[in-house]
Amino acid sequence: MKHSAENRGIKGSHGGDAVDPTSLLKEDCDVLIPAALGGVINKDNADAIKAKYIIKAANHPTDPEADEILAKKGVLILLDILANSGGVMVSYFEWVRGEGELGAQDVHDPRLKHSSDYLASVWGCISSKTRIGSI
Repeated sequence: MKHSAENRGIKGSHGGDAVDPTSLLKEDCDVLIPAALGGVINKDNADAIKAKYIIKAANHPTDPEADEILAKKGVLILLDILANSGGVMVSYFEWVRGEGELGAQDVHDPRLKHSSDYLASVWGCISSKTRIGSI
């Protein structure tokens, strides 16, 4: 943390090597999680991706052409709307609570239950098509 604060980044810090960000997408790995910027996976680099699973933690990290290439390769993708949904739900309920609509005692609010049930059904669908624990 000290190095990062003093040097405005981690480049040159001890304990690791700098890696070109675009080369990270091409690493031999099981799971790839693009989590910072949108559009990092595109038609020009999608074919070089070796991951079996992609979890879209960033908003729109792939373009439509990349999605098509990855689908043809059999890469299983967890969409950004699902990968980010927990944080979005928490933000929503924090906002509702701040507006005075919900109190701490309203943990069993129907809106929360409905959202949780929906996510559980989506997860069940994904799990039934993959090995348990693979995502």
